[in-house]
Amino acid sequence: MSVEPSGLCNLQCPECPVGAGVLTRKGGMLEPGLLSKMLDEAGPELMTLNLYFQGEPMLNRKINKLITAASERNIFSSMSTNGHFLSPENCDKLIEAGLSELIISLDGISRQSYSRYRKGGNLDKVLQGIESMVKRRKELNKHKPLITVQFIVFEHNEQEIPELIKLCRRLGVDRLQLKSAQIYDFGNNEVKPPKNPRYSRYIEKEGRPVLEGKSYNHCFKQWGSAVMSWDGRVAPCCYDKDLDFSPGNVSETPLGEIWKNQSLMQFRGKILRDKAAIAMCRNCPQGRKFLI
Repeated sequence: MSVEPSGLCNLQCPECPVGAGVLTRKGGMLEPGLLSKMLDEAGPELMTLNLYFQGEPMLNRKINKLITAASERNIFSSMSTNGHFLSPENCDKLIEAGLSELIISLDGISRQSYSRYRKGGNLDKVLQGIESMVKRRKELNKHKPLITVQFIVFEHNEQEIPELIKLCRRLGVDRLQLKSAQIYDFGNNEVKPPKNPRYSRYIEKEGRPVLEGKSYNHCFKQWGSAVMSWDGRVAPCCYDKDLDFSPGNVSETPLGEIWKNQSLMQFRGKILRDKAAIAMCRNCPQGRKFLI
């Protein structure tokens, strides 16, 4: 399950619906009580909780309580952050709450390349945050969270990857994750997919980026995972940014009922019949290259 600790963000990334200001729904903060309700209703089948959807999770001042709710139920918790709020004090809160994995976005190793996408961001502050987390985890003699640096590969930063690898080794992080960029029309071509096909999910066709591969009528996410917004609304997957296909709200209806209700079952039926007819699915790489 992916949940949304905060529907707000401090940055203005052009390919992010929140940063670009294109979402029609309001932002807000997830309350620990609502998350606990959902976790209890999900039961032991829920193994992993991703504390991110839209927005910046660290803006939620109760983020440690959200993490604790997962830790108390022995659920693996992962949180993705832009790294601007990783003060030593906040690092301690995440560590002590039992966060399993911390993913820190670092999409450029020079100020120029970093600010090209992370508009309003501060590269030095992010690097300081990474150093703080590595240092505090060591000082507290903890093995969690796993510290992952995530690098979204664009045309303007792909040449930095060799130096990025060296930087991550110097910082002492556990893992470097190179992520292919997701491109939307509202981004106004401010950033472009990388030239190296190894790091891109697109091929160029008639001057436009087009997802590689054929889209098959299946999607394991519809039967194996779900998303919950900060106010309890459920989405069938993380591509439903504006909750256009929300089948219900866990603050009003038990999760088990939502999981099997007519609205969600009809959406799954559309996936099996003609997934390409659903607009948000046309820009999703899930299930395109081979049938599973």
